Amino acid sequence: MRQPQPDRFRIRLHSCVYFLGCQLVLLLLLIQGSAADDTALRTQYRLGPGDKIQVSVNEEPELSGIHKVEPNGKFSFSFLGDIAVAGLTVKDVEKVLREKLADGYLRKPIVSVTVVDFRLYFINGEVKSPGGFAYQPGLTVRKAVALAGGFTERASEKKITVIRGNDPAHKERAIALDDPVYPDDFLSVPEGFW
Repeated sequence: MRQPQPDRFRIRLHSCVYFLGCQLVLLLLLIQGSAADDTALRTQYRLGPGDKIQVSVNEEPELSGIHKVEPNGKFSFSFLGDIAVAGLTVKDVEKVLREKLADGYLRKPIVSVTVVDFRLYFINGEVKSPGGFAYQPGLTVRKAVALAGGFTERASEKKITVIRGNDPAHKERAIALDDPVYPDDFLSVPEGFW
């Protein structure tokens, strides 16, 4: 007597549903992480010279566009002139622009600001491609080294130093591989001695 064989279609269907369910969970986790990164970027990242921002004013295309923060920490905006943004967060800039536009130009303006290009951080020493690189949210020393082509064979991975871009004393301090890197930071990877 023959044993009944499992329904192959049903098995494949269950496999597909399981696979799609796993993909959906991963996608939701990525979106949640991305939303958290976006919130941190909007409320914590401080703009400075070299950053490029996109300003969008709802239903006012002539007021929307990309602006570069100049060395003086300002950018020029139609009707309003120079707007000082150095040291402000994206959320702060939106508020400043809303208030200025509402003061005689627009009724209840809706303003959105995003960072298009971040200013640079720098890495030198025992990496394969030293130089300046565009900052990316969530950047760590390990990631910065990878973007610079990785360590050379002579690199000392445990004696990396940083001069923080926002440190007026320009004090060099030790930094670990999983520590964060910020715009204008200057990383040095020394040669190791065996």
